[in-house]
Amino acid sequence: MEKQHPSRLRFNFGFLVEARIGTSRTIELDYPTIDVEDVRLSPLQGQLEVTRTSEGVYLAGTLHTVTAVDCVRCLGDAYVPLTVTLGELLYYPPWDAPAGELYIGEDGYIDLAPLIRELTLLEVPIQPICRPDCQGLCQVCGQNLNEGDCGCEDDDIDPRLAKLKELLDNE
Repeated sequence: MEKQHPSRLRFNFGFLVEARIGTSRTIELDYPTIDVEDVRLSPLQGQLEVTRTSEGVYLAGTLHTVTAVDCVRCLGDAYVPLTVTLGELLYYPPWDAPAGELYIGEDGYIDLAPLIRELTLLEVPIQPICRPDCQGLCQVCGQNLNEGDCGCEDDDIDPRLAKLKELLDNE
């Protein structure tokens, strides 16, 4: 069985839980590379402001990162710069949290990895491309046209309509 390492995005907010309402701290994030579950972010940088509220801790900030996704044209790596904005209330005590909401555990810790992963994936463009002039793949042989011409002939007619073309040519 593989031993699971604790997340590098697990923070102790216990000091804020015991603090007066309105107390805040700034957390600087500067990771050259970090794996957030199945997503690699390289780098992950930004600032988080955590403030004690009557319901728990309010987390706000902006993170900047780059992640690799598949280009929709050539299926190569597309490195996409992302800006992730956070604005979440982390409930404390945990039993006061509505169902499905984030909360700080009784030990004062919370792992922000699932939240950052979710917000990062929501920022990825629907159709990412590796570069603006990406040629894509040949529709006949599958050759990556960014690496060179494949030599396939460009047939203007859809093969399903070839018989119709023959009829027109015969007239």
